[in-house]
Amino acid sequence: MHGLGGLTWGEWASLIAIITFIAGLISLLFKYAVFAPFQGDIKELNHNFKQLNNNLSDLKTDIERLDERADEHDRRLDRHHERLKSLGGYR
Repeated sequence: MHGLGGLTWGEWASLIAIITFIAGLISLLFKYAVFAPFQGDIKELNHNFKQLNNNLSDLKTDIERLDERADEHDRRLDRHHERLKSLGGYR
């Protein structure tokens, strides 16, 4: 009989098939028993990141509005300052 390591080619093929089957079972076990619980957590985390991005976008818009208001108040204070200087009551 021809073979390798004392086993025939058919025995080697059977051994490789058995090892592949066991590796597939272990892979499925990890997929459903180990990684499946994390998938729900990952989905929740992605949802939280989306909410965080929306909140940051809202905050950015609010900050831009506040900056515009502050700039307008600065302009108004400058005008009041100039009026007071022209009246001579402010140095």
